[in-house]
Amino acid sequence: MIDEIDPQKFTREIFGCDPEDIGETVVLTPGKKLVHALKEKVEVLKEFKGFLEGFTGNYGGKSISVIRSLVGSPIAADSVYFLGSTPCKNIIYTGSIGALKGDIKIGDIIIPTGAVRGEGASKYHAKEWYPAVPSFELLRKVAPVLEKDLAKTSINVHYGIIYTTDSFAAETKAFMEKLSKMNIIGIDMETSAIFTVARLQCKKAIAIHVVSDNPMVGKSLVEPMSSEDKNRHRLSTETFQYLLPRIVASVSG
Repeated sequence: MIDEIDPQKFTREIFGCDPEDIGETVVLTPGKKLVHALKEKVEVLKEFKGFLEGFTGNYGGKSISVIRSLVGSPIAADSVYFLGSTPCKNIIYTGSIGALKGDIKIGDIIIPTGAVRGEGASKYHAKEWYPAVPSFELLRKVAPVLEKDLAKTSINVHYGIIYTTDSFAAETKAFMEKLSKMNIIGIDMETSAIFTVARLQCKKAIAIHVVSDNPMVGKSLVEPMSSEDKNRHRLSTETFQYLLPRIVASVSG
């Protein structure tokens, strides 16, 4: 039974390191590019590779770990659960998100103030009535950093409730329109699981997403991007990669 096994063994199996190798602030992301980009911006102290891979580094005297958590709520929830036996205090999740409002552009940033638990993983940890919300303390620290620097660009920051799903195939026109009418501004595949398990583990968590598509205006994930949207997405991604170490520092302070 999992609750009868030393959690340190799972830390070594999942992350490929000892619990004490994990920093107080952890960045979780499903993609390789951000992991590699951040590796160039910090002093890497230790690289690790288990079922997941990542590294722990030093930025401005702050210890941070970056872990590639792959796609989907099951592995995202388990990643946060097993961080429970490490020194981790703060979790920043960042990935792509589909926008559900017509005024949200590709390349914009969405910071969820809550997430509807449409995925299944978090239901193994808490009843469906349990809310999936970020740490207000981290929101207060992160928002000014992002807004100040992005004010110099064409990238807008949006706050609101998002929906977390387990299935691309379930994202029908009728379903997406229903969510949009309920003033849900985006849809992803991990956030509600991360918020739920992080709070149960007494960890502070926040999510920062780059908008990759907007099906409400005919810009679905599988359609080719226009040159303008490609440029906006590239600018947003590069700007966010540049800002993320500072965001981590603000959270860790």
